[in-house]
Amino acid sequence: MMGTGLAQAVPIAVSPILTRIYSPSDMGLFAVYTTMATIIGAIANGRYELAVMLPKKRTESLALIKLGFIISLIISFLLLLVTVIFGKEIARLLGNEDIYLWLFLLPISTLLLSLYQNLSYWNIKSREFKHIAGSRIFQSTGTGLGQLGLGLVVPGGVGLVLGTFIGNLGANLSLLKLFNTKDWFILKGINKKRIKQIGKRFRKFPEIDVPATALNLGATHVPNILFASLFSSIYSGFYYLTLRVLQAPITLISSSVLDVFKEEAAKDYREKGNAKNIYLKTLKILFLIAIVPSVLLYFFIEDIFGFVFGKDWIIAGEYAKILIPALFLRFMSNPLSFMIYIAEKQLCNLIVMIILFVAVVITFFISSNHYEVVYKISIIQSGYYIFHLILSAKLAKVF
Repeated sequence: MMGTGLAQAVPIAVSPILTRIYSPSDMGLFAVYTTMATIIGAIANGRYELAVMLPKKRTESLALIKLGFIISLIISFLLLLVTVIFGKEIARLLGNEDIYLWLFLLPISTLLLSLYQNLSYWNIKSREFKHIAGSRIFQSTGTGLGQLGLGLVVPGGVGLVLGTFIGNLGANLSLLKLFNTKDWFILKGINKKRIKQIGKRFRKFPEIDVPATALNLGATHVPNILFASLFSSIYSGFYYLTLRVLQAPITLISSSVLDVFKEEAAKDYREKGNAKNIYLKTLKILFLIAIVPSVLLYFFIEDIFGFVFGKDWIIAGEYAKILIPALFLRFMSNPLSFMIYIAEKQLCNLIVMIILFVAVVITFFISSNHYEVVYKISIIQSGYYIFHLILSAKLAKVF
């Protein structure tokens, strides 16, 4: 927990400096790039990394890791090809041609993010939670320091992108070195036939969870793109900073809880047929942790943003106040909704994701200003997280 706390403290600590080095427009352009990298990187493994914990045999888990890596390599290559052919057209569609050269860095970002997902789930399978926390420290520290240093010497927002390269590379190396000789030997010996078999066995993950994840992340991050293309990249910058700061404490605790909940809930569900006890225990802990800070922040968050990040970022504080109810529910929902994967109910999740994504996108076209967009997003996401809490409780057989 301490390692994860330090990892999440770094982005918060450097943000007041970053907002004085980079403009809202720079941050908005980076938000558009990060949105694409996050969505593509999350699905580049075919979501097979989620299945790594399910097999009892170590060789089967390693086969899933190898399969995911092969898929991510193919997707990264195709992404580079698309950028070479259609890069300028894509930049124009995104509403800012300055992002054109950044697009050539996207395949590398995608590969690093997908590899990190693979390695993280392998460490969860091995119950190496300290190693995961350590990798997050490498990631956040490398990213933060890289963005600060490069921001002082490189004009524009490119320092934000290159800084993330440094952090993601360090995180991957810290996890990669934990593979022992036996693991490498097993990986090397896994042939095409074995990979096809394991891929077919867990085909629900790419068939159902890939679109579900893309839609989920799209609903969360696509506002960065739509703000830039329909309003201004400045509003993308405000929205990005809001989520960057508010999601840090959410990730600080809920990601650590999730790492433990995944293993314990999967074990209980496999052996007892339900995960009621661990579900209720985790829900209670998350609620008690979040309720008081959420209430206090709701009343003081605007003044805090203006003081900490500077007067140019006051609008981000206004966004934060609007989004706090949804983020409070997200804090509790994120770890517990993993029950959907344990119970293999991805199809239901996909249907809900489609509704969520469509609702968020429509919001931009029926709203008269950026504030109205944020209010509607908060309402939509609150409903989504409430539904997930109810669904995951049912799957855990709480009722």
